[in-house]
Amino acid sequence: MRVLVVTNMYPSEERPGVGAVVADQVEDLRSLGVSVELIVIRGALGRRRYLAGAVEVGRRVRRTRFDVVHAHYGLTGVVAATQRRVPVVTTFHGSDTGYVRWQGWVSRVVARVTTPIFVTRDGAARLGLPDADVIACGVDLELFSPVDPSDARKALGWDPDVPVALLPGARANAVKRADLFDAAVREARISCPALQARTLDHLARPEVARYLNAASVTVLTSDSEGSPVTIKESLACGTPVVSVPVGDIPELITGLPGCAVADRDPKALAAGILAAIRAGHAGVLRERVEPFSRQSSARRVLEVYERVAGSSASSKTSAARSAA
Repeated sequence: MRVLVVTNMYPSEERPGVGAVVADQVEDLRSLGVSVELIVIRGALGRRRYLAGAVEVGRRVRRTRFDVVHAHYGLTGVVAATQRRVPVVTTFHGSDTGYVRWQGWVSRVVARVTTPIFVTRDGAARLGLPDADVIACGVDLELFSPVDPSDARKALGWDPDVPVALLPGARANAVKRADLFDAAVREARISCPALQARTLDHLARPEVARYLNAASVTVLTSDSEGSPVTIKESLACGTPVVSVPVGDIPELITGLPGCAVADRDPKALAAGILAAIRAGHAGVLRERVEPFSRQSSARRVLEVYERVAGSSASSKTSAARSAA
């Protein structure tokens, strides 16, 4: 199986955490014997990058016989679909399913001219394809494994006895709603004055794992999400999660000790933070995300590739017979 992956989300030296889940999936597919080539579109540097990406996709598929082109994110699906030689699979990661209206329109078309994979059932429903494949991005259960929180804080140079609330994203990303996170932390400090606030700004994956282990609670306040892997990574470390109702998080954390889904209100979130601190870390949280391992996710993606490539081959054979 030979696959061309086209993505606008992939780690770089400046932004090592962006698209780490895509890099992980590429590595995992290669471990399953898939030959993967990669085109990374740095869309943040300008829309012309997408045009250049489309030219490069066309050049690659003419030069190499790929079985599938796999696009990550709806806008990248447009680029991948500009060629019609090779069937295209597009993974929709959440914000491309309608949270930004014009992107939702684009994705609705892309999802019908390519084979879609969604990271949540809600995303599939948003684009009117409730029966499409849903494959959440995998969790590195080896890297994200439980460490005593006090030891993790010492390793980071933090006070081992001070509780920490963690915002799982960069403050500069307005979607993550750092303002709401800060308001919730201020409210929680009324009862827990020592509470510290930390964020995952521009960290490589090993350091993210240390932060998640060191945190008392991971607090998600985003306006929109799909199936954020950082939340699964938090649970894999045994760290409780308090979140607003967004993406697939409510169904993921319901019933877990120390975890809560709260209204977008600082007092409600603060109550969840304080309860999580009292509950502490728990091994049962990790059990909830064990089915979402990187290997399991990659195997399911490969099954989609095989189905799509097989269908394409059958169609070409039928067309050839008809022509004869």
